[in-house]
Amino acid sequence: MRKAERRRHLLNCALKVFARKGYHAASITDIIKTAKVARGTFYLYFEGKRAVFEELLDETLSALDTQIKRIDPSRGPSGVLAQMEANLDGVFSYFMGNRGMLRVLMSEAVGLDNGFDQKLNEFYGRLLAIIKMALEDGQQMDLVKSKINVEVASLCILGSIKEVLYQQAMDAKVPKQQIVIEEILRYNVNALLSEDLLKKLGGKK
Repeated sequence: MRKAERRRHLLNCALKVFARKGYHAASITDIIKTAKVARGTFYLYFEGKRAVFEELLDETLSALDTQIKRIDPSRGPSGVLAQMEANLDGVFSYFMGNRGMLRVLMSEAVGLDNGFDQKLNEFYGRLLAIIKMALEDGQQMDLVKSKINVEVASLCILGSIKEVLYQQAMDAKVPKQQIVIEEILRYNVNALLSEDLLKKLGGKK
């Protein structure tokens, strides 16, 4: 097995262990048993359990960054909604293909240490900035209600998405992905868009 393949194998096995036992309860012994490698082999690639988790977290945040695009308001109301739907679909599709990391991220990553918390806060900060910018652009174009406080509304939107992901991570019974995306959009859009725009859209969302 090549070095890159061995490293990937160790990361995948570590993720399985973290998802099954939780980060705190997992040990390097658990990881090397799952990977079927010697302890010395593990230390050729990683300094310890934290280093493995940090790389997994960095990979996840980087992958999510590629799924989320800034909303382009020049595409008009229908185009804005399509972009919002594409962003949500990208996030949910990524996590449905990486349920182990979703479980770890939702239940284990917060509060591990200041370094991890900072990475997560920076990522969520970027998401909030994208949402806030979309709302501000919408207000300037009279697409979003002017009385909306974009700071609070952005937090509410992000919070609704995170809660659905958390429930999925905990294996709660959640509808199919497309239904989830439609309901998140309907819930948030109906509250934010101007009455005139909602009439023009004909209650599409």
